[in-house]
Amino acid sequence: MRILLAAVNAKFIHTALGVRALRAYVGEDAVDIAEFTINERVQDAVREIYARRADMVMFSCYIWNIEFILKTAGSLRKIAPDTAIVFGGPEVSFDSVYYMEKYPFIDAVIRGEGEETLRDIIGSGLAVRGVTHRDGGRIVEEPDRPPVCDINDLPFPYTDRELDEYRDKLLYYESSRGCPFRCSYCLSSTVHSVRFRDIETVKRELALFAEHGARVVKLTDRTFNADRRRAAGLIEYLSSLRCRTQFHFEIAAELIDDETAELFRRAPRDRFLLEIGVQSTNPETLSAIDRPADIQRIAAAAERLRGHVHMHLDLIAGLPYEDHGSFVNSFNEVMAMRPDVLQLGFLKLLRGTKLREEAGKHGYKFTDEPPYEVLANNYMSYDELTELKRVEVILDRYYNSGGFEHSLGYLSGRYDTPYAMFLDIAMYFEARGYFGTGMSQRSLYAALADMYDDALFKDLLKLDFFININNPSTPQWAAEPFDRTLLKRRFAMIESALEEGRLPGYEGVPLKEIIKTVQAERFSYNVLGGGEKIENIILFDKKYGRVTAVSDK
Repeated sequence: MRILLAAVNAKFIHTALGVRALRAYVGEDAVDIAEFTINERVQDAVREIYARRADMVMFSCYIWNIEFILKTAGSLRKIAPDTAIVFGGPEVSFDSVYYMEKYPFIDAVIRGEGEETLRDIIGSGLAVRGVTHRDGGRIVEEPDRPPVCDINDLPFPYTDRELDEYRDKLLYYESSRGCPFRCSYCLSSTVHSVRFRDIETVKRELALFAEHGARVVKLTDRTFNADRRRAAGLIEYLSSLRCRTQFHFEIAAELIDDETAELFRRAPRDRFLLEIGVQSTNPETLSAIDRPADIQRIAAAAERLRGHVHMHLDLIAGLPYEDHGSFVNSFNEVMAMRPDVLQLGFLKLLRGTKLREEAGKHGYKFTDEPPYEVLANNYMSYDELTELKRVEVILDRYYNSGGFEHSLGYLSGRYDTPYAMFLDIAMYFEARGYFGTGMSQRSLYAALADMYDDALFKDLLKLDFFININNPSTPQWAAEPFDRTLLKRRFAMIESALEEGRLPGYEGVPLKEIIKTVQAERFSYNVLGGGEKIENIILFDKKYGRVTAVSDK
């Protein structure tokens, strides 16, 4: 039997761990894999799958790809009526009968973890534990299959060829399954155990990513530091590797002790990216979603880690007992922790979660189709959630992008709270019809410059502009226009900076080569210092990512 495991990723840069884990478990001779993205044409995917001439096609289903998969599978059934179509993954595991009743082209659904189930299907067909399948005109739910007890039995999912070919993509890895928390909105709460892969095996496998030059490895562990001693051992080991690889973890900040914090502080600056789920700072909300958290400890951990690791903090809008005012307070409290990125998400009422079962209690209205996103509840109206959606767009474009550090830092002093600032910009965008239209990075700077008539602010915005835009020319909105005299005088400025050791890396390089990557711009304010009004010149070094103030000679 020829089996094809089909994965549909959210973006081209992503890789599918699930299908690779299944392939590794049953062997490359037993199955083949195919990968697509939701941005491709459905019929292109159908054509490729059909060309494989598989006896059985298995699709890995999530809320973000189920629509694409349903269209693909529906078309495939029409041209390959004898090919068995099997769904699996979190979107269908908890409502398998519903999907099979609604979509007659689905022959079976694998529920829960798939490694042992796939092995049995290969040997015995679809009537095995953990599968919902058709038997004539009936839909049969076979008994549940317990989770894989020892995940150390699972082989490493990637081949050497894939590690080389996908080194610049986002690679996923699993060192544990399950989560110690029971958050009522999360599917991880349905598995009541945490199973850890042997730490020495994990070290050896993570080192493989580094040896092959992987850019980013994201661990799928729901709480990486659930076992603090184990986490400390892995952090220390990964810090010691000489590589370019960045490791992305989801952690519980309240579990970070002094030892772990010190390990992160000593690690190479770009070695780790930490994602911390705060979700809300409202105690009643946290209690309602079964996520007790000490916000003060989270804030203290963020303070200790700031500047040493890249931190993403998460908030979820639409949780129980969090009205608009409460959410704005949560937003401001988390912004006060000064994360590198604040991810503002919106609640999804996922199939199989406790919160979806309690939807009526809280008056939830949510979309009928995936991703089942909240539209309103007893605590927040649709209009209020729409406002938060607009703020989310502004937050992502201006704060999370990292391209407006100096200008936003100054601008925030004009507002009582961070939320008030982002809301004001959102209202400005709404009034000019900017939402729903594509905006280039340059146009984002121009929009902010048009909004605020402040010379110092525009100088700071210009500083951000030249730091983050490649090969820029002086923008028309700049308070200080382009100074053509700098084209000749920049040679002397660069020579002076070289003599003073302020342009390391360019020793012995001809000036005609240096000026290709080092640009001079005039400013009206001391944007690298105290902000006082004084004309000065800054060299922007694109090759090494440096800014250097120089004298005007």
